[in-house]
Amino acid sequence: MKRIIVTVALVVNIACIKAQDYSDSISVNFFLIDECRISQNMTSEINYVSDHFNQEQLNYNCYFPSTSSTEEKIEVFKEDYGIAIPCFSDYDKRNANFYGATIAPEVVVYDEKNQQLLYRGRINNSFASVGVRRRVVTSYDLRTALESILNQKEIKIKETQAIGCYINH
Repeated sequence: MKRIIVTVALVVNIACIKAQDYSDSISVNFFLIDECRISQNMTSEINYVSDHFNQEQLNYNCYFPSTSSTEEKIEVFKEDYGIAIPCFSDYDKRNANFYGATIAPEVVVYDEKNQQLLYRGRINNSFASVGVRRRVVTSYDLRTALESILNQKEIKIKETQAIGCYINH
């Protein structure tokens, strides 16, 4: 009696999960209008994020893309709402156009070295629509995106619909 030995080779595909490769120069760009109530209401979250995600690779800026947002009004806005990050007039909408911002408040997270849009949209979902504020915030979209960046993970939701005042282009 002959024995037949059968060798079965089992090939297993192991997917290598590569960490997301973000640069060390990420800009977090807030677009606000000083007279917009939703922009005003979002300042506490802006302050929270800039304080709690204060990493060297993250560079925070606020832009005011409205011709009515004068340097004086921007300075009063910063003082009234305790904004500690740099704020700039963007009356010519150069930054709003470059980053694709159309609503205030809106945030654009951009990898400056790789010239790549990482996240654009709402800061959180505290507003269901213009004039309709949620009782409970259930989605902290910007926080989630920044956590992904700092943990070198892919940002799962790259764009959300911002709710607020239109930026006139």
